[in-house]
Parts: sequence; structure tokens; C-alpha cells
Amino acid sequence: MIKVNSALQQDKIIELLNDFEEDGITFTYSKKQGISLVFETNAEDLEKAAKLAKSTIKGQSWGSVLYFQVVPA
Repeated sequence: MIKVNSALQQDKIIELLNDFEEDGITFTYSKKQGISLVFETNAEDLEKAAKLAKSTIKGQSWGSVLYFQVVPA
């Protein structure tokens, strides 16, 4: 499980990560906790999954200017 902490663009983050698949790693939106979005992942290495989610969000035109944090949970 990973958490994405962001006050803005939450709908876009959910859509982006729900449709994501790379190297067999996927994310499934689970719930919202305050400004945190919780995602289940099939990745065994949660640090790698968090880094992958962060780079995927930063790769978007809206994500490159967004203040957010991705952490293993």
C-alpha cells in the first residue's frame, strides 16, 4: 500500500494511477484519508512502488508543478 499526499489534482492522480501498469506493477485506489489518497499495489517492494508512482505523476504536465508526496504505507 502507498499513500499520495496532495491537496490538488486528486481526481487526476486517481485516474492516472488506476490506469497504470509497468513491469507488472499496478495500483488500485482504495480510499481517501484527509489529503492522502491510499492505493493498494501488487508490488513487493513498496519503496520502488512509491518511487514509480512519484515519477509517473511528475511525468504529467500538471504533475511537474504539483506539490505532493508519495510514501509507502
